[in-house]
Amino acid sequence: MSDTTYIFRWDRHGRKGQSCVVLTHGTMNSCLVRFEDGYMMVTSRRALGIKVPFNPTVATETVSAALAFAKCGITIRRSELAVVAPLARLMTA
Repeated sequence: MSDTTYIFRWDRHGRKGQSCVVLTHGTMNSCLVRFEDGYMMVTSRRALGIKVPFNPTVATETVSAALAFAKCGITIRRSELAVVAPLARLMTA
């Protein structure tokens, strides 16, 4: 994937909680995203949640945390990342 991965926040096409990359930005706050399975869609940039820099250890922990919370219906914001990773470890333990 690309250098930056996002977690899709909205429940559109059953994609909530999946990681995606932005291919290009459009007008009116739109963007073209591609998911790990190759599916592409045009969506609002507001649908993109956590911005995860590609560091395998950090990305895995952050994505795991986001997915754990997404299963509970909780959306995580970037400002909450410092609290999320330790809580996710407790949830998955």
